[in-house]
Amino acid sequence: MVLGQHHLHIGENDQIAEWLAKSLRSASKGLIKLDVGCKPTVKIEVNNNDNIDNNNKGDNNNRIIVDLIQPSFFKTTNDETGLFDKLKTAKEFSHKLSENGVTISFLRKGNEAITLGKGAKPTVSKLITRSDDMQINSLKAATELKRDLKGD
Repeated sequence: MVLGQHHLHIGENDQIAEWLAKSLRSASKGLIKLDVGCKPTVKIEVNNNDNIDNNNKGDNNNRIIVDLIQPSFFKTTNDETGLFDKLKTAKEFSHKLSENGVTISFLRKGNEAITLGKGAKPTVSKLITRSDDMQINSLKAATELKRDLKGD
């Protein structure tokens, strides 16, 4: 990873990003639920389509679903990274995921917002992201998620 003054980019030969994508690919199946103060906060579900019967017409990739049930819990501090730097970093990581057959879908309170990786099927969102590996599933959910995660 290349860290500039206010941006982070994933290089073509970045070993950390490569290791992370391969690690995500090796996950086969599972569910993690995190409750904070007796309230559901996040649910992470992993499904490897290789483990599903052959009648399923899956795309033979690992799908990881991250449902941010209480997204404001994950607020970040204010940063000065610009939108285009963030998009470039997401685009680079999404490409690494695709190369390794991994799809990550981010949900906000059960509503699909953004899909990264091999299973992304961008349409209009390709005009914004300029990537085949990133899909904005719902502009409304993605916007609300961004607002929830933004620091005060």
